[in-house]
Amino acid sequence: MAKTKARQILIIVIRYIPIGERAYYEFPLGLAYISACLKRAGYDVDVLNLNHYDGSQLDLIRDIMTLNKYRYVLTGGLSAHYQQVKSVVDDVRYSDPVAVVIVGGGVMSATPELMYRHIQPDYMVLGEGEITIVELIDELNKGGKNLESINGIGYSSSSGEVIVTPSRAPIMDLDILPWPDLEGFQLETYLEMQRPNDNLYLYADDKPRFYPIISSRGCPYNCTFCYHPLGQKYRSRSIDDFIAEIEYVTGKYQVNSLAIFDELLSTNRERLFQICDRLKNIPRKLHWMCQLRVDQVDEEMLRTMKEAGCFLISYGFESASDIVLKSMNKHILKTQIERALYLTREAGIGIQGYFIFGDPAETSQTAYETLDFWERHRDYHITMGYIRPYPGSPLWNGEVARGHLSTDLAQLEFINQCVYAPPNLTKMNDIEWVTLQKDVQKAIIKNEHFGELISSEKIGENTYSITIRCPHCRQLITYKNFHQRILGIFKLSCRNCNQLMNMTPLAFKHVRDDYERNLEVFRRIKSGDVPVTVTPCMSEPEFAAMGEIALDDVQIDNFMDISDAKVGKIYMGKKILKRNAENVNSVCKDSFFLIPLSRYANRIFAHLLSLGVDQNRICRLDEIIVGTGDRGYA
Repeated sequence: MAKTKARQILIIVIRYIPIGERAYYEFPLGLAYISACLKRAGYDVDVLNLNHYDGSQLDLIRDIMTLNKYRYVLTGGLSAHYQQVKSVVDDVRYSDPVAVVIVGGGVMSATPELMYRHIQPDYMVLGEGEITIVELIDELNKGGKNLESINGIGYSSSSGEVIVTPSRAPIMDLDILPWPDLEGFQLETYLEMQRPNDNLYLYADDKPRFYPIISSRGCPYNCTFCYHPLGQKYRSRSIDDFIAEIEYVTGKYQVNSLAIFDELLSTNRERLFQICDRLKNIPRKLHWMCQLRVDQVDEEMLRTMKEAGCFLISYGFESASDIVLKSMNKHILKTQIERALYLTREAGIGIQGYFIFGDPAETSQTAYETLDFWERHRDYHITMGYIRPYPGSPLWNGEVARGHLSTDLAQLEFINQCVYAPPNLTKMNDIEWVTLQKDVQKAIIKNEHFGELISSEKIGENTYSITIRCPHCRQLITYKNFHQRILGIFKLSCRNCNQLMNMTPLAFKHVRDDYERNLEVFRRIKSGDVPVTVTPCMSEPEFAAMGEIALDDVQIDNFMDISDAKVGKIYMGKKILKRNAENVNSVCKDSFFLIPLSRYANRIFAHLLSLGVDQNRICRLDEIIVGTGDRGYA
């Protein structure tokens, strides 16, 4: 059958990783389910996954839309991605002004009217979209006269009013849904891109082929900082359907690891045990990780999961203060956190844990109770961060109800604040809040819990084989196919006991080769006899923490950033300059440049070189702060 324009659809996956990188990112399961449902309904669906291609976003979108002339273009994401989503929509409009643009995901579901006005799609899909999207496009192809009969969509009336139809009921029988469209979303390319150090849960294999999957949807809990785009009604797939999908991907795509992203995998204890029994019978040996609540684990459950291949559990601890945990509506206690930590380690399962500061009940006393807990358990390497009350969460709704976010601009700025500099919603004053952030960053930098580097060999372009001695179990572990993208002290898990450790960046030859040059630049900066420019402008408290640890009384003359959102703003008492050739060659002509601890240090270093800065005037702090623990290079 010849393709007709009315049945041609393009799905665009926003870019999660920088142009030119080939690395792990979280697979867009939601859009893959949407694509599968559209294909089952008879539509022709193409996918442009921007993460798999070099080149500018606009060029890629324009090229594919010029070639195929799609009638419908779909995209989506979460609230934190709203700028990327809007950018895609803008480029689609530029490439083909008559294409019908439909946007879904949490970005639209949490604040439909706000994002409809800002992103300006033609239609939006709210909540679970698999059934909704088919109904919507079917109706549009018939003329779109009965849109109000479709639950879970939004659009604009002839007068410009944003119309949101009633919410769609949750899909109770998840088995009616097809599996995600893996071929269309280039799963093979996605798997081939993965390296064992791309993410804290890819370490189990030298050639990880990690597949994301869910066996249930929904979470009835109502934590104050959470928003559930798929609703709060808990529903689960049949175990047969879940296992059949796993057998399919392990057979066709040689998947060797699973990320089970259920919010509540352990809620039904009997079901979890049944899943474990079935996983043990999969022909290919599998490692898998999941998310659990600390109040639901016990020795038998953890032992059963370990025997079935579970190597890592992600816990949302959130706080070590019972006062804050109650305020968060977590329904857990500090004693349960300690018990879960102990039992999980005893079972030989790794732990990915999180503390987040900033609840409205947070005081200096409760915050430092959590920080003190972290210090006493620093060998668990629990991640520390801050509450980000994104749209749809009770905390967001509270800010709106109090009139703090009364305009579209105020709401967008608050989302940006959540992304870049979490707001202070606590009982602490601004000085106490900044001091806490500094102390948290200093604790992370000063954590001297290191693995011992035994050997390191470069076996390809920026690819290594490294051998370490685990500080927990003392076993020697060799990791191959290691591609260190982010420098500075990094975290690694032991393949024997699955526990985390710190590692020095001096494990890598390209860092060791550059260390003496970098150290000499650092000494010049510390001497105080050269002007200093810092770029980029990261969180002020975090930079202040680095300064107290490594920079002492170094006088900073200028701050630079490439982000237009930061340029011109006051940072550490000075106005931020644009990082460009003009400023580098005029204002900062004789300056020495300091790159603080940043995941983008490689790109910033390369950009400064491209602007004509001599490498002997560039210092990378990630190559200076290397730790002082027992991790000597042999």
